[in-house]
Amino acid sequence: MRGRKALVTGSTRGIGRAIAVAFADAGATVFLHGLERDGALEAELGVLCAGFDAADLAQAGGADRLHDAAVAAMGRVDILVLCASAEIREMWDRITPQAEAAQLAVNFSASVRLLTRLVPTMAARGWGRVVAIGSVQETHPNGDCLVYVATKAAQTAMMRTLARHASAAGVTFNTIKPGAIETDRNTARLADPAFRANVVARIPAGRLGAPEDCAGIAVALCSDSCGYVNGAEIPVDGGMAL
Repeated sequence: MRGRKALVTGSTRGIGRAIAVAFADAGATVFLHGLERDGALEAELGVLCAGFDAADLAQAGGADRLHDAAVAAMGRVDILVLCASAEIREMWDRITPQAEAAQLAVNFSASVRLLTRLVPTMAARGWGRVVAIGSVQETHPNGDCLVYVATKAAQTAMMRTLARHASAAGVTFNTIKPGAIETDRNTARLADPAFRANVVARIPAGRLGAPEDCAGIAVALCSDSCGYVNGAEIPVDGGMAL
């Protein structure tokens, strides 16, 4: 990936952070994004960290601000990883308008905006990679994640549509679908031994996933060696979706 320039949304925590580190390890320059700055991550990436922006993708204009900051810092974006997401747990019959709007904005609308601005420039250069981070919940949904699941499924459908109709030689669109990954978002729930044991019991691999489990496949999909992988939906869930 040496010489490639990547924008990874939601890259200061969890899966996005692991992907940013893996990209830099593979030689790519990475522009970071998150609501909170991670100086330790920037130091770890060193010269391969092109910059950081704290654009709030739930707010109007947030995606455009992030796009402009990344392009200003790197000159172009070869790789886009859509990792930032909002997951607000509310039972399906008690969904608040505020939670609905926030999840729709971050998980779907911001992705649309970034794609419509970046994909044409990738196509014009004849090379680009887009990877969306979906969820195992698209096929095994929880009752308190109706809007989250719906927006993730919509994002995956959007990736399939682009893979089929963008018709850009050298540009690919793929989705990674993580299962039960041990990130700070899940720390509190997984701290309950009974809940944790129940989750692990549903995973054929016999363990929870780590953010790094998603990073390797992201590097592969964004390399030249996977240029003929387009429109794929790849589970990284230890077999949980089986």
